[in-house]
Amino acid sequence: MIKLLAGATGLWLSLSVAHAADFPPFSIDLLSWPRASPADIGCQMEKHFGHRDARFNCGLKHYKPSGGPCKNTKAYYEGPAFPEKLAARLHPLATGVYLYFEHGALQSIFVRLDGDFSEQQVLQALGRPGFADQGGNIMSIGAGPAGAGTTVLFIRGFEHTGAGDVDC
Repeated sequence: MIKLLAGATGLWLSLSVAHAADFPPFSIDLLSWPRASPADIGCQMEKHFGHRDARFNCGLKHYKPSGGPCKNTKAYYEGPAFPEKLAARLHPLATGVYLYFEHGALQSIFVRLDGDFSEQQVLQALGRPGFADQGGNIMSIGAGPAGAGTTVLFIRGFEHTGAGDVDC
């Protein structure tokens, strides 16, 4: 009986490992990024991926956002872009990482993944299989099909506020 239980447990563990191997974990804690400043995100990219943004990098101290949804909108939405060539270093199946900034904070992140995966698989790869935002920096998170055999992960730190949302 003990051998049978040990064998069944071993089989379950090997199936779990094989299932997890199908969708490996992300290389960094991406859930810590929402609401961070462009300078902080640029520094994270520099430290973890060796990519130094010309402006938003570890050398930028005392970043202060400028601009607004009505005037100086370029400054309102400024922040570093995640280089497409580094996407696979964030996750082996990532083909694109898109960062959206507003008024000095990372508003949302989208990660395009090659393959059809469930939301549960993606959240497990993030290290949060039963997602519950405990840090207060994430408004919503999810993953779903994006067509043509791709899945998109989206993490929103806060609602978008643009010119259509305020009186300009």
